[in-house]
Amino acid sequence: MLNGFRVITYGAVLGAILLSGCNNSAEPDEAQQENSPVMNENPDSNTGETQVIKNGVGDVIRSIKGLDSEISMEADSEKIQELGKEISSNWDSIEKQVEDEYPNWYERIEKNLYPLIGESGNPDKDLEKMKRLSEATKKDLQLFLEEVN
Repeated sequence: MLNGFRVITYGAVLGAILLSGCNNSAEPDEAQQENSPVMNENPDSNTGETQVIKNGVGDVIRSIKGLDSEISMEADSEKIQELGKEISSNWDSIEKQVEDEYPNWYERIEKNLYPLIGESGNPDKDLEKMKRLSEATKKDLQLFLEEVN
């Protein structure tokens, strides 16, 4: 009975994490546009927004490094899941800006990032898969930072 409850709980959390990334609309409504101004197509001309992206990417990388160390120590499942949520939250804070300003990088980063977040919420975590996804995501984020600089 308790195992069934855990499976359902983990499934609900994983579903929420995966669905949170699907909440982006193609056309933002007016209120959303006021809260997040449209960035110029030339990122160099808007250094304030570029700095926000750089800081956010740095936060995501730090969160992934924290996850890496927990995976290396074979931490408990709940700690890994918590770090996955932290990564998701950090990415969500800059996701729309990256998607709007750097659509190709956005797609490239998310190909490994979302599976990593999803695997962190999986009750039967594949730690080797998480290591591979983590390394690929960090590499993509570092390359992205080099382009943004």
